[in-house]
Amino acid sequence: MNKPAEPIFSTRPTVIFELPLGKNTRILRPEQAILKIGDKYHDLGAFCYAIRSDKHRKRRQPREVVIGSFLKRRPKQVQQLIKALSRFVTDGGRSLSTIDSYVGVGIKTFLDWADANGFHDCLSGGGATRNAYAGWAKENLERYDRQEFGEKTLHHRNYYIRDLLEATTGLEDLHRGIRLIKIPGKPNGTDPLAPYDFAHGVAINHALFDGLCDLVLKQRPFPYKLLLPTTLNWEENHLWLFPLKIWRRTPHQQKAEREKSNTPYWAYDYATGRLSTPEEISHHYSIWKYPSERHKIAKKLIANAQSRINKANNDSRDPMRIMLGMIAHNAFLFLFFCNTGSNESVVREIETSGEIDAATLNQQFRSIKFRAGGKQIMITVPVTFMTSLRRFMELRQYLLGDSSFPYLFFTLGIKNTKPPGQFGSAALESLFNNVLRTIDPQLPRMGSRKIRASVADWYQRHHDASITAKVLQNSERTVQKHYDAGSTIDHHDEMSLFLYSVSESAKRQRVTQNKVAGTHPLEEGGCCDSFGHPETLADNAPVKPDCKTGQGCLFCAHRVLTASEEDARKVASAAFVMEQVILGPKHEEALRPLILKCDNDLKKIADFGNCSVIVERVRKDVFQNGNLTPFFADKFQLFLDLGIIV
Repeated sequence: MNKPAEPIFSTRPTVIFELPLGKNTRILRPEQAILKIGDKYHDLGAFCYAIRSDKHRKRRQPREVVIGSFLKRRPKQVQQLIKALSRFVTDGGRSLSTIDSYVGVGIKTFLDWADANGFHDCLSGGGATRNAYAGWAKENLERYDRQEFGEKTLHHRNYYIRDLLEATTGLEDLHRGIRLIKIPGKPNGTDPLAPYDFAHGVAINHALFDGLCDLVLKQRPFPYKLLLPTTLNWEENHLWLFPLKIWRRTPHQQKAEREKSNTPYWAYDYATGRLSTPEEISHHYSIWKYPSERHKIAKKLIANAQSRINKANNDSRDPMRIMLGMIAHNAFLFLFFCNTGSNESVVREIETSGEIDAATLNQQFRSIKFRAGGKQIMITVPVTFMTSLRRFMELRQYLLGDSSFPYLFFTLGIKNTKPPGQFGSAALESLFNNVLRTIDPQLPRMGSRKIRASVADWYQRHHDASITAKVLQNSERTVQKHYDAGSTIDHHDEMSLFLYSVSESAKRQRVTQNKVAGTHPLEEGGCCDSFGHPETLADNAPVKPDCKTGQGCLFCAHRVLTASEEDARKVASAAFVMEQVILGPKHEEALRPLILKCDNDLKKIADFGNCSVIVERVRKDVFQNGNLTPFFADKFQLFLDLGIIV
């Protein structure tokens, strides 16, 4: 039996159309159309042919097709598809990055699937389009059931195609009768960072921006000493930078990791910021039999290293300076998110001339919020951040060189050799993975959404919803919906403060066997000898003392602890809850002394008269049966509901 003939793929003439289309733009030959969306190119004209090559091709190069597989009805349909995509931008206010997703992971995947499964009329409208979409949705659901992808991907694959097909053909309700999977959403949105982690991340990025700006703008020589914040708790809080691929090594990356590396660069002493001597490194070249040969190799490599340093120091636009300048650019982008609380898509669209008037105190930038239907908004840079912004403008001009670019932030490609283009999520991702995490491996992930949530959390703690809404360019309702509920981190912090105050209370608590004459009885057990005149027990007590509730009495210096079952249960309950919220070494370190203090308080109560039997019975009842005081029972239930205790 003869094998079927291999298809003969050919190239074809193409024309590039930029999205959105101009008012007078006419697409005469849709089969030749390559669509430019931002800085991406998509060969939609190739879909006028039923057989298309999957061979990898260069940017802007057309997809090869089988000329004989031309679909006569498809050109008109592709033309309508391109117009629909253009309307999404001009009328729908959607960003070019969103449209790129519609095309890249949407229509191209769908049309490849449709033509492979015989749905060549999928763009013609009517029953043909409905049948094709139903088949597409069914296959997606089957792949979802096989766990090839999750709910979010399933939603995007179905939604993008439904949206485009309805806009192209004029059909409605394509999803009717199709099983949909609901995406489980987080009720409180993105959790903010812990205050310490957030401040630590800001400090590191400030150090990177300030230090690397000095390096590239003031032409500081290599080796360069980059100062870092003391929150790293290093013996010496700095890094020495060299002009090569491994441009820094942190203290935890020194000898151990260097021994395993394929490029150890022994000629460079990262710890002291100098070049090594032949005597210091010749033993690393044990492949050579004689010591004299090892010494000769070491000496040669050190000479090469010195030559590389000299070259970088004599070239103001050395590739390593450009690379480190782009790290400073991305560090400033991080700080810009922190100081403005803006969305990534909004910051991406900020345009600038590259100049700031010397008299400007609060720089304002116009941008577009595509998720709000293309609404134009103003982003205000706080006065405290203006010095850094002016420095960034100098850095921006240095990085662009002779090029011009209309947007505030940009990317120069993977190796910083491409023309400037709009940045994407990879900018912060690269900064985090390749720089921040190598400096501090314990640093939690800090994307633009995390930063925005952390900024919102700070404003919610210090201002009302109207101020937060103004900063975030949201409605007050949105702010209250997504940022009012706090986070797991908040509750952990508040519990830590609460438990610390309990320990402070235990240290200063007077213990008596009976109620003091003339004191006011308290519902939570114990008594008060200065009722009506509360006095705070600790500066950071989470509840202000008052004389109205038992909870307010817990933080009052005048509360007298009595050697009774009531107060024994309160102390035991506090110890029980603290035991449950220990989730790791840090919690163990912070909470264990407080638990021991509670144990000491129980011992003090037990030492009064015959109270030892009472204390032992209460301890067992609390720890074995979970019979807590109402106050601590409420706290325990709250943490169960939040998922902090499992």
